[in-house]
Amino acid sequence: MNAEKELTIRLLIIEDNATLILAGLRGFFRPGRDQIRVSEVFDDVAEAIEKADRNSFDLILLDLFIPGTNPKENIQALHREFPSKPVVIYTSMDSDLWRRTMWNLGARGYVHKNDGRDKLKAAIVQAFSGKAMAPRGFPTEIEINEAGFEFQANGLSIIEKEMVTMLVGGMKYKEISAALKIKTDYLEAMAKKLRKKYGAKSMPQLIYKLSEKGLL
Repeated sequence: MNAEKELTIRLLIIEDNATLILAGLRGFFRPGRDQIRVSEVFDDVAEAIEKADRNSFDLILLDLFIPGTNPKENIQALHREFPSKPVVIYTSMDSDLWRRTMWNLGARGYVHKNDGRDKLKAAIVQAFSGKAMAPRGFPTEIEINEAGFEFQANGLSIIEKEMVTMLVGGMKYKEISAALKIKTDYLEAMAKKLRKKYGAKSMPQLIYKLSEKGLL
């Protein structure tokens, strides 16, 4: 019994859609088989910092985008409050830029929600054991800034792809502005430029055209 407790990785989940994620993870992991179990679940970072028992979990599984919050500020706050607890990002955002950004801010894993149990388990085990590797082959923030946001990712600049993907996910320009640290009027001008470039009269039409071309 004691050996099993020592081996089991206890997860603190921070996710705005906590009920659905919790049900999925309980289906994924069984303590006796995977040595991973969910210990606590919270809807946002502030609540987790206020109420979580730091002795009840070993690793934080964090959603990238929690409504009304900033991803960068979230992970920074968690590291300040729980400096010894590794953080793994669990998100529906498939983004090289965010993967690199979160690593630079201390995340030790970045898993897409469609990646499945094996990849999520591997990321959790690696982060817990301290064997997580830095992502390779992605542009650094300096490279992106020097390129004036023109680094191409599938025909769109990284920032263009990030913006459109977030719009598809239901985020508003103000929320995207806070997340990417870019002025709202810059984002709106970028969207207008993209609509003109692809002959779209509205954002839904632009999204359709980009999807049709395989750019999203």
